[in-house]
Amino acid sequence: MPDLVLDIRQLTVQFPNGPIDKTFAVNNISFTLERGKTLGIVGESGSGKSVTSTAIMRLIPAPGEISSGQIFFCPYLGSEPIDLLKLSSEEMRGYRGGKVGMIFQEPMSALNPVYTIGYQIIEAIRLHQNVSLKQAKNQVIDLLQEVKLLPSDQELESEYLESIANHKTSVKDYIRERKEEIIKRYPHQLSGGQLQRVMIAMAISCKPVLLIADEPTTALDVTVQAGILELLERISQEREMSMIFISHDLGVINQVADSILVMYKGEIVEAGTKNQILYHPQHPYTKGLLSCRPRLDIQPEKLPTVADFMTVEIQGNQVIKIQEKTPPTIRIISSKEEKIRLETLEKREPLLSVKNLTVQYSKKGLFKVEFSTFKAVDAVNFEVKTGETLGLVGESGCGKSTLARTILRLIPQTQGEIYFKEKKISDLALNSQELRYIRREMQIVFQNPYNSLNPRLTVGDAILEPMLIHQGRVQGNRQRDRVSYLLERVGLNSTWGSRYPHELSGGQRQRVCIARALALNPQFIICDESVSALDVSVQAEVLNLLKELQQDLNLTYIFISHDLSVVRFMSDRIIVMNKGRLVEIGSAQEILTDPQEDYTKRLIASIPQFAEAL
Repeated sequence: MPDLVLDIRQLTVQFPNGPIDKTFAVNNISFTLERGKTLGIVGESGSGKSVTSTAIMRLIPAPGEISSGQIFFCPYLGSEPIDLLKLSSEEMRGYRGGKVGMIFQEPMSALNPVYTIGYQIIEAIRLHQNVSLKQAKNQVIDLLQEVKLLPSDQELESEYLESIANHKTSVKDYIRERKEEIIKRYPHQLSGGQLQRVMIAMAISCKPVLLIADEPTTALDVTVQAGILELLERISQEREMSMIFISHDLGVINQVADSILVMYKGEIVEAGTKNQILYHPQHPYTKGLLSCRPRLDIQPEKLPTVADFMTVEIQGNQVIKIQEKTPPTIRIISSKEEKIRLETLEKREPLLSVKNLTVQYSKKGLFKVEFSTFKAVDAVNFEVKTGETLGLVGESGCGKSTLARTILRLIPQTQGEIYFKEKKISDLALNSQELRYIRREMQIVFQNPYNSLNPRLTVGDAILEPMLIHQGRVQGNRQRDRVSYLLERVGLNSTWGSRYPHELSGGQRQRVCIARALALNPQFIICDESVSALDVSVQAEVLNLLKELQQDLNLTYIFISHDLSVVRFMSDRIIVMNKGRLVEIGSAQEILTDPQEDYTKRLIASIPQFAEAL
């Protein structure tokens, strides 16, 4: 018999749906996890992945409930399994955080913004261990060094010796000051990758037997993601710790998991070893998930979606029947066709020209005296041809979003020139009628569709709003007719105009944001990480929509993303940015198959991949 750390039997989690009906978020699932192994759980939003993990932790929010099932946990080799569902709340607190740790998807939401990171990790340690404040503090230092947020003592000593002329203290004092400095930081003073390392340090602080990682790398850059995955893999091996890793990215799952569960609508539709699931999938849903991912090695005309692989019959809230379909044949665009398109675009006039653009921020000292400056965008030059998609990639903090907002005149430039349709817009006053007129032709789709929409406005009113601002209220139903047309154009029902944002899924909300961006017939749209928060199938639908709209409406895009496979699918040319500077520019094929700069090579090497079987 295998040594099991977790044995879940017929687990069911329900949430009320009205006064009588209930929704099965997790429906009668069973699986096991061996000691020291990693189980990957994949599926789209609403599949039950996160509900399963919170059920293990006994953190299902009211009015949800675990209506049936057993969760057997075996903390030690040879010990008697414990049913976590039969423990009292006080007994469960001894296991939660102690024997079972959890890393949440959004570290900024999981950490308290008013306390330092050191205080919060110390609190977790002292809650489960009988140690003094000094001992807990020393453990925090060791943990932060283990997760590579703080250099080791040897590295700190080398750091001191390299810049000894700048220090008036001894090496011992320097090392102590550096350690104190990091644990006294607040969450807002750390980057996304650093915050995730803090969450990992907190989760492993009490040496858990089982670690649950719920989408821990979803919003991270590929290089930061690679570091986090390597860290989790190393810690798991060194501590012989079991892990449940939840993700919708099959490339990431391939890198960390030994076995995989595929979930759909609260049920496990397929389970097996990593090789079985990724290279020999049997269920149409698994085949669809695998095929939805954009690839670096080929350029399809459109991306397949899960709907191409199966039809689903749903009655009430439950899946009744899944029927496999034969997916359509996807045409692959040849290298010759890509070259011809680039040559055609090159002959066109530039819609947007950016010349020597610089955005600089000043840091103020005592009495508001300027003592240092930081260049978020540093002397950037490029053009975007009419009808082209220019991809913009780089790590967080490289200046991508700052550049995009500066082009739209949402951020003032320090120096440089911006031309739109040969008109110099960088010198126009922000309140000028001319800039107001030009802005009708320049739009942006942001990363988080929920934050982009006013929750008090219906979907129809949100799309209508820019028309009212720029055109006034036109007599008749012309504007309302356009709202209905735009909803249908982005693949939504025209009757959904009366719905509110919270009544739509993430992919549907992003379609509304695209419809809103199209309201004034723009020629130029910036997509700023517009699909990074979406599941792979929904992402494929939105990417196909953007390409279709570009072809039909002759749109020009700047497409910003940290996902190079998505940028490859969307872009004609790609710009690579690092520390505010443009380090490389070329065709999408050239950048990804023959990069010239070391930074670009490092970005590409960080992408989790596996050989395609389908």
